[in-house]
Amino acid sequence: MKKKLAVISTACLLILASDPISSYATPDSPDSSSDVVDQSTDVDKTEDVKAIFDSLYQEGYSLGEEDGYAQKKFEQFDQTTGLDKSSEEFTWFMMGYTVGYKKGQQQKEEELKTEQENEMAAGEEEGYQQGVLDYKHATIQSEIDPFPSKSSDWNKGYVQGYKKAISLMDLSVKAKKEGYEQGLENDSMSVPSMYDDEDVTRQAFTEGFETAQAEVLNQQKKQFEKQGYVQGYHDLPLEVPAEAEGELQTAFEQGYEKGQKQKQKDVKADGYDSAFTYQTYRAPKSLQDKPQLEKWYKAGFYSNKDVKSLQQKAYKDGWKLGKEMSVPKKYKQNKAAVAMYKKYFEQGQKKQDKTVSHILLGSGIVLTLLALITLWRLRRRKNEETTLDS
Repeated sequence: MKKKLAVISTACLLILASDPISSYATPDSPDSSSDVVDQSTDVDKTEDVKAIFDSLYQEGYSLGEEDGYAQKKFEQFDQTTGLDKSSEEFTWFMMGYTVGYKKGQQQKEEELKTEQENEMAAGEEEGYQQGVLDYKHATIQSEIDPFPSKSSDWNKGYVQGYKKAISLMDLSVKAKKEGYEQGLENDSMSVPSMYDDEDVTRQAFTEGFETAQAEVLNQQKKQFEKQGYVQGYHDLPLEVPAEAEGELQTAFEQGYEKGQKQKQKDVKADGYDSAFTYQTYRAPKSLQDKPQLEKWYKAGFYSNKDVKSLQQKAYKDGWKLGKEMSVPKKYKQNKAAVAMYKKYFEQGQKKQDKTVSHILLGSGIVLTLLALITLWRLRRRKNEETTLDS
């Protein structure tokens, strides 16, 4: 160990005392003012020196790079290092070692830095995701316990990611509310700078804006559909308002069609009901100049196939003794059908009363004759008994 320290100390002294660059430069750059005896010999000598320098420099560089990466200076030195070299050669060797050490040290630091960054990034990502979940489920952690199985860098990133998620979620709630308010007032969206830097807040603002816009559009569609319905129900010519474009125009036309269909349904129902009131078809005066409506009304009138059967039932119910008026459930909500049932029920009752009166009158005559015959028979028997007594 003492020898190794001695070698290292000698190396340091040589580096400090020597000028490797000038030593190397001397053979490589001869003085042009000196007398040259044999130029080719000097060139060969310079090339040899350069080759030796390159070899020693590279050897030192390789060892230095390993020690620098291991962050242990002179780790690759042993007891024989430098013993086979001249002071100048050892200086060249140490030049390479020094540069290689710095290179290896830098490489190791960069790898450690990258590893730390990756660990922090991985922890931050997981912390962020957990923060979002906890926020949505209202289970936010005030204090975050470290994960023993993870590195300190990972845990540091996890805390940062978790806090970032909570902060962004708070901000996104505010962004969504402001986006909604803007959507109610404006047709074009303008995201404030405080929300535009993060995808989460920008998306929340956009979502709020689009929600409001959808509500506004839906309300407008309902209004135009209602206008179209009124226009269609009154059988007016289709006339779409100028401000109704795109989906609003479609809503208006759909409302118009619904109004037309409902009008047709109601007119047919009126015609159907009129069959309970009138025996033969008659067009209302209000429809005489409206051929399409009159056509639907007439179709409704002739579609009523229940008139005769309901008339017969009402008459029979009224004719039966003790039978109370009972409109079939199918017609209870139809005023015209109820009125017709009542009319024929009463006719049946009148027929019933008349029949009963005849029956009772006939019964009264028979009883009177029987009484007179009985009385005559009693008187005759009494006279016969009086004659016998005499």
